[in-house]
Amino acid sequence: MNSKIGRIINNRYQLESMLGDGGMGAVYRAHDRNLNRQVAIKLMHEQYARQEEFRNRLIQEAQTAAQLDHPSIVRIFDFGSSEEGLFIAMEYVDGGSLRAHLRRLQQDHKYLPLAQGLQIGSHIALALDYAHRRGIVHRDVKPGNIILKRLTRADKPGEQPFRAVLTDFGLVKLSEGSDMTKTGMTLGTPTYMSPEQCEGLELDGRSDLYGLGVVLYELFTNRLPFSFQNLSEALAAHTKGVMPSPAHEVRPDIPPILDTILSKLLAKNPADRYANGLELDAALQSAMLSLAGAPTQIMTPESDILAQVNDPPPGYELSIDTPGHPPSKVQLTQAVITLGRGADNDIVLPAEGVSRHHARLQATPLGWEVQDLGGINGTFLNDRRLRADDPTPMTPGMRVRIGPYELSLIGPEMTPYESDMAVVTAGATAVALGRTTPSPEPVDQEEPLAIFLPQDSFTVEPGHRLTVNLEILNRSAIDDRVTVRVQGVPQEWVSTPTEFIDLPAGATTQIALAIRPPRHRSTPTGRQRVRLELVSQRHRRLRVGAAMSLIVGGFVSFEARLSNSQIRLPDTVSVSIENTGNVPGEFSVTARDPEHALKIGGQRGRIRLSGGQETTVDLELAARQQSWLGSGEVYPFEVDVASQARGRVTLNGEARTGPAIPVALVYTVLAVVVFCSVLAGLALAFNVGGLFGGRSTATPTAVASFDLTQTAVALTPTVNATAMTLTPAPGQDSDGDGLSDVQEIAIGTDPNNPDTDLDRLTDGDEVLRIGTNPRDRDTDKDILIDGDEVLQFRTNPLKWDTSGDGISDGEAVARGLDPLVFHTPTPTQTAVVSPSPTGTAGPPTATWTPTTTRTPTATPSITPTPTATMTPSHTPTATPTGSPTATPTITSTPTNTPLPNPVVACLVNPPTLDGNYSPVEWPGSPQIQFQPEGDLSGLVQGFLGRNANTLYMIWLINDTSDDASDSLRLYFDTTRNLGDPDTSDRFFQVVRDGTLAVQAGIGSNSDGQLWNAGYSSSNWTAVIGEPVSNQWVVEMSIDIAAEMPGLANPYGKMAQVLYTGQLATWPTGGVSNNASTWQAVNWPTCP
Repeated sequence: MNSKIGRIINNRYQLESMLGDGGMGAVYRAHDRNLNRQVAIKLMHEQYARQEEFRNRLIQEAQTAAQLDHPSIVRIFDFGSSEEGLFIAMEYVDGGSLRAHLRRLQQDHKYLPLAQGLQIGSHIALALDYAHRRGIVHRDVKPGNIILKRLTRADKPGEQPFRAVLTDFGLVKLSEGSDMTKTGMTLGTPTYMSPEQCEGLELDGRSDLYGLGVVLYELFTNRLPFSFQNLSEALAAHTKGVMPSPAHEVRPDIPPILDTILSKLLAKNPADRYANGLELDAALQSAMLSLAGAPTQIMTPESDILAQVNDPPPGYELSIDTPGHPPSKVQLTQAVITLGRGADNDIVLPAEGVSRHHARLQATPLGWEVQDLGGINGTFLNDRRLRADDPTPMTPGMRVRIGPYELSLIGPEMTPYESDMAVVTAGATAVALGRTTPSPEPVDQEEPLAIFLPQDSFTVEPGHRLTVNLEILNRSAIDDRVTVRVQGVPQEWVSTPTEFIDLPAGATTQIALAIRPPRHRSTPTGRQRVRLELVSQRHRRLRVGAAMSLIVGGFVSFEARLSNSQIRLPDTVSVSIENTGNVPGEFSVTARDPEHALKIGGQRGRIRLSGGQETTVDLELAARQQSWLGSGEVYPFEVDVASQARGRVTLNGEARTGPAIPVALVYTVLAVVVFCSVLAGLALAFNVGGLFGGRSTATPTAVASFDLTQTAVALTPTVNATAMTLTPAPGQDSDGDGLSDVQEIAIGTDPNNPDTDLDRLTDGDEVLRIGTNPRDRDTDKDILIDGDEVLQFRTNPLKWDTSGDGISDGEAVARGLDPLVFHTPTPTQTAVVSPSPTGTAGPPTATWTPTTTRTPTATPSITPTPTATMTPSHTPTATPTGSPTATPTITSTPTNTPLPNPVVACLVNPPTLDGNYSPVEWPGSPQIQFQPEGDLSGLVQGFLGRNANTLYMIWLINDTSDDASDSLRLYFDTTRNLGDPDTSDRFFQVVRDGTLAVQAGIGSNSDGQLWNAGYSSSNWTAVIGEPVSNQWVVEMSIDIAAEMPGLANPYGKMAQVLYTGQLATWPTGGVSNNASTWQAVNWPTCP
């Protein structure tokens, strides 16, 4: 870290971070303690501060820029001398330098949109015109001296919300002249100097326009107009070299008007250039108008200059130091990362002194920023407290303190104000400004080493090994030894060479890189950005690398166990299920006993668990019949826990029954009877009438009548909250669920868990808004958890049957019915005795039999009416009478019912593939519908149709990210033979940017081989459209007869949409390397 960070300049400006280092000094972001604002401080390097010439140059820069007042010229606030040296305090512009943005675009292989390049040129042209009219020639116009200022809104209609600002007036030529700018001395950066400036001739404003021409050529084409290897070649290229190639030869979408503008700006003779900046601006405005009227063309990918970052820069991680514990590292794999005490943060820091939502890390095009979110505890960057809601650049090596935690950023250095080097030449002498050795502007030349990938994207399943063969080329004339460094994924995933590999001059070599994500619940799914960087022993400062996308698949696995395998009836057995996979899965719990002697309740299907989530299902066991006397029986039972991903675990247990009347009670009753019989015999033998007391002459009779009719009562779950208002109350709310800790303790919920019963609803929502029981996942006992009812099925979590048709919501979902629609109960459940094939009579089985003569009774009604008559006399009389009446019904056992097969619709006419959804061309409702876990904004709807032997599909994909790398992936198990992909299976991928790919399976369905990336086919087509905001459409057609002639009915299918940081899969639990987890789709015969 720079030693000057934290120092106070002139008892006023506290240096916070370095923005750039070049020219005569370094530029820092600083805090003006007097005016409480951010400023930029330019501090002259010590080696130049001692030389009068350079001191005078900094003074001239400050005095010259202070005279200028233009929106595209940086404003000067203060100038002075301090213990740290001479300084200039100027306006802080937060968008970074144009040089840094150009390097980013070049690394990403993207162009700046032409309109934005013209906007930058217009701003700088007007700034130069303003300075030239005041007799000031800048002499050093280059990308490093142009910084970008973010605006809340654009200055003009049609522009983007930013302004280009010209800075660094240290080399200006004043009209009245000075010793520093005398004829014969050359000042500037050779790459951008005009011919007359290279020769040391008299200059005027047209020299700056030449430099701006070089900047614009580089801005439009990502390359310099001239090629040279050293300073003398650079000067010769400007003064005597040929004109550069027209820009449209480098970038074909550049219109002729831009070629004309660049040619005039780069003219060798000043008289052939634009006369002034105002004239140049008029030409640039004309070019903007011509672009606005031109048809849209899809060319090389573009990137906005200050585009919002959806993917984080690769190679960064956060080191977290907790007192008393070894440091831990977190890979920064998303663009926004929240930190705080609350469980909903991306990084949870559960200690005193940390606010619930404390701070945020935000990726930018040039690195990372840290922002305090306004908590009372404060966020400290290098021991200085940050202002709330003020994003502050955070570079590698900086320390952030949050409570007792210290966080450090680790990653590649990125300089927001990355500069170009300026030189001063007099005769043959070159002196570099800003460094101790001469360093001319980097030229557009090939790096000595290069790294090549076989493809940009790779797919790997957790637990599987992926091998990537990298090709390394040594372009230099010297031998080297190299290895590779991997950033963006945990290092324990990666196996790289343990030693440097010899790479002779002019030769190539291969390095095998192995990546194996662990088969663990913590393994992330979806796209991971990976950067591969060469490490050279000869070129230690070389930064050559390549970026790739690693698509990590998901898997479902689980563990199940019984709370007690040996029970005494009646009793409850708890079945614990834990999803040990990394994607959500659906599970079912069913039970059976081979001897059919037990009644088992509480079985459940469609239990949805996220990766790492655990739940418990309680099974109630009782004997069907029980002997009055005897020693009891032992009955084995089995509990099956099954996953929709085809996994199954069977748990065994034993249930013991006892006699209805305990043996001890029988013996006790017998002893009492014998004793009473003996006393009665004695009384009769001796005729002792008063033995038990005198006779009673009065016979009062008291009759008590009890109406014991049992009535069915609908119970609404209630929460005991006596003397407490169930609204958010002041006080500590540790879990942030809207209920204070005091309230949670009173109602029995966990004050440290926002969702005590794990039903996907917070305790506060359940108590205050919905009315469900926060301690019961299934309040209405319809086998759907409350969260699924509210968030997924939109049913009433307080009603067992939302539609009122007599079918519970859970049973309706299991049968593939809409639980919100009333279904006429024509098919009813009827008890039918089915003999077994061997002739042995078995127990009745419940089957569905169509009938119209019987009305089902949903609730049994049992009406016992005993009447007890009690007469207080020596001969008590009791006359109980009972008339129980019961209407038996058969209740179906919930099972893990598979999804019904979608059916491909028959289309009379083939649809038009134009990227627009026309309802008249497609089925009335989607056959396939899914979304990312817990994110309804990413809903995907698929419509499937058949016309002759062609399969047509349209996919409506809601996607708020606008990321061009998002993609749709479709997998076909052609013959429905399950297992892993075989040669008849297909995998189609459509990327939002228009990239299309198809792969065929390899080998058989049991050889462990996956997909052939080298396969290609012209038997299919796809068209992409974006008819509305936040949605893209894919229309596809596949010639089945040519591409998949063996397509079975049904065939297997899986669909995935890869969003930025998310993966949506249909069916739930499906994985790309196992067709057994895919869904069957019916392929009908159409007329």
